[in-house]
Amino acid sequence: MTPVEEIKERLNIVNVVQEYVPLKKTGANHKGRCPFHNEKTPSFTVSESKQFFHCFGCAKGGDLFTFIQEIESVEFAEALRMLAKKAGVELKKVDPKERNEKSRMLDCLQLAAQFFHTAYKESKEGERARTYLYNRGVTSETITTFQIGYSAHSWDALMNFLRKKGFKIKEIEKAGLIIPSEKTGGYYDRFRGRLMFPIQNAYGNVIGFGARTLDSEQKEAKYINSPQSAVYNKSEALYGLDLAKQFIKKMDATVVMEGYMDVVTAHQAKFRNVVASSGTALTEGQIRLLKRFSKNLLLAFDADSAGLSAAWRGMQVAIQQGMNIKVIALPEGEDPDALIRKDPEHFRKLAIDAKPFMEYAFSAVMETLDLSTVQDKKKAAQKLLPMIALFPDKIEQTHYAQQLAKKLDVEVAILLDKVSEMNNTDGDSRITKKGEKKKEKQVTIPEKKSYGEQQTERLLILIIKDPQDFSVVQQKLKREALHGENFKALYKFLENTYNHSGTIESEQLEFHNEQLRRMWTELSLIAEELYHEITPQQRQQELLALLESLERHRIKERMIELQKKLAIAEKNHDASTIETLSAEFSQLTYDLKKLA
Repeated sequence: MTPVEEIKERLNIVNVVQEYVPLKKTGANHKGRCPFHNEKTPSFTVSESKQFFHCFGCAKGGDLFTFIQEIESVEFAEALRMLAKKAGVELKKVDPKERNEKSRMLDCLQLAAQFFHTAYKESKEGERARTYLYNRGVTSETITTFQIGYSAHSWDALMNFLRKKGFKIKEIEKAGLIIPSEKTGGYYDRFRGRLMFPIQNAYGNVIGFGARTLDSEQKEAKYINSPQSAVYNKSEALYGLDLAKQFIKKMDATVVMEGYMDVVTAHQAKFRNVVASSGTALTEGQIRLLKRFSKNLLLAFDADSAGLSAAWRGMQVAIQQGMNIKVIALPEGEDPDALIRKDPEHFRKLAIDAKPFMEYAFSAVMETLDLSTVQDKKKAAQKLLPMIALFPDKIEQTHYAQQLAKKLDVEVAILLDKVSEMNNTDGDSRITKKGEKKKEKQVTIPEKKSYGEQQTERLLILIIKDPQDFSVVQQKLKREALHGENFKALYKFLENTYNHSGTIESEQLEFHNEQLRRMWTELSLIAEELYHEITPQQRQQELLALLESLERHRIKERMIELQKKLAIAEKNHDASTIETLSAEFSQLTYDLKKLA
């Protein structure tokens, strides 16, 4: 059994897809809103029996490997790696030259994480890191769960370790683990004398590091991160998501904090649906990632000016993405890590009492203003109206505009006019935090099938749903009526199978062409959706009507072709050709009338 076959045997596509898309059981299949294009009515279907997905809106479809490739934007090799880890399937080691750059980089980063973790546990120098976490109450179990490590005060310890493991200098540099030296022309370790937090993607692969200094007098930054790489993008990574995602789904909410220690402490205190944005405002990419698991967001940023500013910017992005947001109001001077260590129940109560975003925004803006003055009324409107305009739902916009109108003692229509201006009513743009218009990402629309291709596809769907009718198809269908090279190839395959065995049973089909096998599976799923409620008699009636439609279309196309040839023959005064073509044209005219 190949690794791909073993993974498919162990994993259910429904469970894999549900980590990204909420699905509901509908008949034999599961349905949800497509993650690949914007839609209001669910047209994304997942078949458990066929282990296949198909969107009736954007036409994307495939197996669980295709799904992971599409939604994670990775090549097949990386999708294989992700799913193998999820399924507990060990992939045989191959020649490093055959591995793609991303896979090599992930291997390199994983080994680095193990190196740092071992140094933390076993090295003499690592004692200072062990003492630091002990004093903060972090248990050995939590340290192991997060694979927290330590980077020694060495210029080349990690580099030498990785080179012995078969990695080249350039590979280690691309992974962000070493830096070229201007003085010597060589390289040195990026992280030295720091507490190391491995940053993992949603599938638990190490993609980078956050590193905290343990020297309070050190002039360097308190925290440094891995640089941007082929696998690490700070604006799309969330610390702790690999551990939190199942709890986020279970509790239908994500608590977002700022720092690594916030998440570590929260996780240890049994707050498991917690992630960190690594000290930055939430980005569109991070929101999109969280939206896969829940639309409910609780922000727990530090109660200082920087924390509030980050929360403010993050909320604007989240609103544009249609998230439901609340703010956990931390006491002044507190951060989640300190508060949870001191009083976890207090933090729990604050989370339960979290304020809806706009309630928080109204309070934060107006507590410093005197609304009896025109100037401060204008300031309040200038700050709050852009926030109200971000809401995609007009009802929410109107609700908050009414609230603001009462507080400012102005007509709500005036505020709604301003909101309408900000929204740019054509729907092609949204207002960003600075007020500029930002183009939304355009959805790629698949190339539309021709009428003949649509009819051919429908015919194949009917054949798949009722293979016993294939004899009727053979009697009435002319092969020239078929359109689309792939559809023609599948029909030929089915015809050969039927002629050889007298039947078409999915269990007996032996596809030597992967494209045909995939097309068969996809059309089978469509057949289930379209024809699960009509009787065999109704399907046969539709089949006959479709065969007639295909023949009518074939005749019309041939007549158009003949007219062009006749025009050329007449121009060349070719009497013989004119006679032959005219005879065929007359016969087709007669055949077409018979079908009318």
